[in-house]
Amino acid sequence: MSHPAQKRILVIDDSALSRSVLQEALEKKGFRVTLAENGEKGVTLVLQDAPDLILMDVVMPELNGWETCLRIRKAALSKAIPIVIMTSKDTPQDMLQSFEVGADEFISKPVALDELFNTINQLLSSEKFSNKS
Repeated sequence: MSHPAQKRILVIDDSALSRSVLQEALEKKGFRVTLAENGEKGVTLVLQDAPDLILMDVVMPELNGWETCLRIRKAALSKAIPIVIMTSKDTPQDMLQSFEVGADEFISKPVALDELFNTINQLLSSEKFSNKS
């Protein structure tokens, strides 16, 4: 597996606290982190400079996480970027909806950092995403 310092993660979450906590934890592990406070900005950032992985909340104003995921998946450039949905909406229907719109993993909030890092490492080392460019 390549060193995480080369890997860029985009965090899309309307909660400043969640963005801050995730940024600090991810940077401590050597990832480069970009932040977006809403889905619109997240889509723009993905299209400008595609990250290696996206962490995204569902409940956001204007463009929710599922709509954001659909928009990201429609763009050819970003079809193969792994997307992890992280949300407090954790019913089986919410999980199914997340996978239907193109998410690769689903994690319930509050997020356990060990689980998050395991998920990130699995996705970044997966054959499915190793040739995304």
